[in-house]
Amino acid sequence: MIEKFTPADTALAEAALETLAAMDDLLAYDGDPSAKASPSALHAYATDPRYQPDAPLLHLLAVDDAVQADFQRLLTNTSTYHMPQMAAASSGDIESREVNGCKIVFRPSRADPEQLYAIIEITDPELTPSMLFVRHPDGGTDRLELPVFQNARAQLLLDRQSSEARGLMDTKAEVYVT
Repeated sequence: MIEKFTPADTALAEAALETLAAMDDLLAYDGDPSAKASPSALHAYATDPRYQPDAPLLHLLAVDDAVQADFQRLLTNTSTYHMPQMAAASSGDIESREVNGCKIVFRPSRADPEQLYAIIEITDPELTPSMLFVRHPDGGTDRLELPVFQNARAQLLLDRQSSEARGLMDTKAEVYVT
């Protein structure tokens, strides 16, 4: 019997194949110490949500102090909003992060206690960010693509234990919205 596949089935299969190919690239990368991060690749990663970085670039961003410092300077210069480290006030989870023009509010999911909503609010609807970067205290960086803003708001649903959620709520992490 031949089954008919819907466009959703085809899209899911294509996404799975892309994910497997990316995992193959990451697993195959041997960490060549002579590898360099090109400025154009760093710029594309920081500014273009469609840019898919290769395994060597991701590796360098994770382990190379000079590349991490270059990338942080690039984010500082290209981001619409920069949320620096927060003054450590309490030991519990923070409820929000805020700078002039942008606020991120954290709300627990009622449906699943292991999930968290990050609601990004901007005051200028003409500025529509498309990405968010979390720079962890150890220098590592997470990149999140933002959904389309509606009424100057966008919402992310994150696993509470994910690197992104932990970083967003870490007072020692920096957040860049671009």
